[in-house]
Amino acid sequence: MLEYDKFKCVQEHSADLALIINQLGYEDVHNWLMIASGIKSVDFNWNRFDKTGAGWCRPAYEYDVAKSKITQLYLNELTVFNYIWGGFESLLSKMYSKSQIKKKGKVNLCVEKFEDLKKFPVLKYEVLKKQFFALFKSSLEKKLIEYKKDIPKEEIRIIYNIRNKFAHGDLEFPEDMEYNGNLIYPTNLIKLINYSSRVVICHIQSLIFLSNRNNTVYSYLSELFTNVDIDDYGDDLFQVDFILPRLHLKEIDKNEIP
Repeated sequence: MLEYDKFKCVQEHSADLALIINQLGYEDVHNWLMIASGIKSVDFNWNRFDKTGAGWCRPAYEYDVAKSKITQLYLNELTVFNYIWGGFESLLSKMYSKSQIKKKGKVNLCVEKFEDLKKFPVLKYEVLKKQFFALFKSSLEKKLIEYKKDIPKEEIRIIYNIRNKFAHGDLEFPEDMEYNGNLIYPTNLIKLINYSSRVVICHIQSLIFLSNRNNTVYSYLSELFTNVDIDDYGDDLFQVDFILPRLHLKEIDKNEIP
């Protein structure tokens, strides 16, 4: 199995994390993640209210169809991302006081939380991080996204700025390659948003882990991981510091189960 194939999809990851953190008192974050997990598709038509009669012109019609398809893929990822980001901000609002947030900002407080850690709490996170930076670099080189500021080393700060581009109307929208040769591989931009969601979920997961590592939760172990049979374990209660670092993986090492 390839490294990237060992991770759950973004939305399953969101649902599983919501299941666990709701037991720890993070109901608001749980709600954001459940909405993100439940989005199947954004129903979208680029030229829904066409008044030009483009349907009578085959090239114009084909362009609209292609534009709709590529934009719908993009909107699906952006919509999921925005609810995950909402959960992230909701968590930071719960963790820090208004005065702390006003003084330093939510994302800066988050970065500080991880500065002194020798290793990120989520297992195999470096795989996701590496892929995120590869997609970000590729999107910059292919001019799928503009980034005029100095690029920070922290991926969560980059994602914060990408999110602001969307919120402030500065984010580019992809075109189908057949109709715009300047935009090579627009799917890279769509994948970048997907991996941004993955990175943000892992930060939510890690922040909650650091605050609750000694707590115990009902783990639904055989439901969360594909290679575990609950009949092998009489008790499904496990500590947070076992479940949360592994929650995003499809399978776990059975030898590590307490």
